Amino acid sequence: MAWDRDKERKAGKAMSIGSSVFGLLFAIFWCVTAASMEAWVLLIFGILFVGMMVYRIYVLWQYAKGDGETPPAKETEPRDRPAGQSAPGGSGFCPYCGGPIQEGFAYCPKCGRKQA
Repeated sequence: MAWDRDKERKAGKAMSIGSSVFGLLFAIFWCVTAASMEAWVLLIFGILFVGMMVYRIYVLWQYAKGDGETPPAKETEPRDRPAGQSAPGGSGFCPYCGGPIQEGFAYCPKCGRKQA
């Protein structure tokens, strides 16, 4: 069976949202119980917890909704490139990150990887 990262991401999002909703319900229950006991200090903590859970759900909702942009493609390793294809910008640039390097350097000053 192949590893399915898409299913793993969806399950992680579902678990995050589910646990946040559970936390929100618990916080509301806490507030109702604290108010019925007239434990005002505990009620303050409950209200703060409700606020944190609402904010977390909002952030997760925005993250799950996405902004429609795809992240930039990661530069491939030199050994993964087709033969004859050079690094971005040609010679004088790191084949891994594209940062400028001087000829003869053994390591890239930007990403620190050894030059091929």
